[in-house]
Amino acid sequence: MLKDGITLSVGTSSTMVECHPSPTDDLILTTFLPWLHALHDRVFHIHVDRLRAGIEIGPITAILINKTAGSLSDYAHECQRFFHQNGGLLYLLPVSSFLQKDGTGLLFSEGKWGAGSVPSPSVLYNRIPSRQLETTGPFKHAVTCLEQAGGTIFNTRFLSKSEVDQALNHHPHLQDHIPASATGVDELEGMLSTYGDVFIKNIHGSKGRNIIRVSSGDGWKVRQNSFPGDSHQTFKDYRTLEKKIRAWCRNSTYLIQETIPFCLYKGRPLDFRILCHRIGQEWTVLSSVARVAGDGEFVSNVDRGGQTAKPRTILNDILPVSKGIHENMKAISLSTAVYLSEVLDGHFSEFGIDLGIDADGKPWIIEVNSKPSKLTSQHSEAVRPSVRGLYQHSFSIWKEEEEEK
Repeated sequence: MLKDGITLSVGTSSTMVECHPSPTDDLILTTFLPWLHALHDRVFHIHVDRLRAGIEIGPITAILINKTAGSLSDYAHECQRFFHQNGGLLYLLPVSSFLQKDGTGLLFSEGKWGAGSVPSPSVLYNRIPSRQLETTGPFKHAVTCLEQAGGTIFNTRFLSKSEVDQALNHHPHLQDHIPASATGVDELEGMLSTYGDVFIKNIHGSKGRNIIRVSSGDGWKVRQNSFPGDSHQTFKDYRTLEKKIRAWCRNSTYLIQETIPFCLYKGRPLDFRILCHRIGQEWTVLSSVARVAGDGEFVSNVDRGGQTAKPRTILNDILPVSKGIHENMKAISLSTAVYLSEVLDGHFSEFGIDLGIDADGKPWIIEVNSKPSKLTSQHSEAVRPSVRGLYQHSFSIWKEEEEEK
């Protein structure tokens, strides 16, 4: 029997409450806090610390968003349902509430998200779409306050293509799995002279948008995936080409990459998305899908009409000997996730890693995403792996925190 006057800890929030006996197995707590309503009619994991007269309830997790769930709607709904079914609370935290520390979030009830008082989360998953906001003083201060209160935030920020490229170039094994590259349009002529075919990508680009491909031949053939359909432009003179590229790139910084002759699937570009997630302190591969480019596209992003399929099915169709290639891709992705989480500034617990394979079955790292797309994919499971991963990671962190107390 716990005495009166115990400490109730929910997420990083805590308060003194009175505890009264009950004729059932229920625990009757009497106090008034606005966020206690968020716990009503929910199942949680509970840790009772009799020595310190405390009760810890969890896991409590929030997804940091702009104003609404937007493209995360299906994913967020799956997450809250899975947390509710397995013991825990997941809510959405608008960035304005996070910055103002006003104690409000969006709770799912009666088929919709509605504003309400919420406890401060022990795990905050950053999904805001603004790179600029993440660099501001108020955002960094709010992150520091959460961490000082004992909370964990991931993924702290977007990654740039150039910093990932530079980091991987310092890894003795992974550097052999990234294309040769250079930064800035000033390097374009040299890269074309050496490789003849290159991709030009905005270092802060996302969702496969505004990617340029330049191929040498009788002049230079240029495709930019904001062009309609399969259209391209041809330039006979390099200076005219460079002028056009600079006009497209404007003042942004671009990464120029050697074009690796990746395997195609039925004549269409193909790559593989490997989702790596930290569960507690250990990284694991949660899922993998093959992505085939949509009609007229030269990138395979689902946001641009790409279709997903099972990797083994695709590999068996395109390579005479595909045994071990899928496992090799997963091993390289896992090594990439572990390494980048150790050397990059910030806290990361999820990476979406894109790879292509050449005719020899060698995997090449195309890109690493710290906020991988959550658009509905063709998983056969009722609950997608990334939902389970978020719950398992949140539960592991909550359990570790309670064991340390």
